[in-house]
Amino acid sequence: MTGLRKIDVLFIFCSILFIVHQYLQKIAKVQISALDNYLDPLLMMPILLWLVALERRIIYRRPDYRLPAIHIVGFVILVSILAEIVFPLLTHEFIADPWDVGFYIIGGFAYALAQEKNHSTRG
Repeated sequence: MTGLRKIDVLFIFCSILFIVHQYLQKIAKVQISALDNYLDPLLMMPILLWLVALERRIIYRRPDYRLPAIHIVGFVILVSILAEIVFPLLTHEFIADPWDVGFYIIGGFAYALAQEKNHSTRG
């Protein structure tokens, strides 16, 4: 594998966007309501799924490893349950928001699409 794959570009883009947003929100104190509420859930799944796939590529020693669709769906469901049900029950720092689930789904779909486009372009 030479060069950056589409899935890697998605991870890098989402990671940079996440860091820039955290800086603006927490350090520069720039408040943009829609971004503050929904950008993190949108970016979470592409970042998390890329890291899970990387872990599995290392463990299985398979550089071509792709997350199966059922695993992507499973992680979206797991994160949705944890972040929108369990964590809000444990601490007031987390607030359940059904819109977040939609953004987790969109992020998971974006990851799956990038992974598929990467696979289809390699032949």
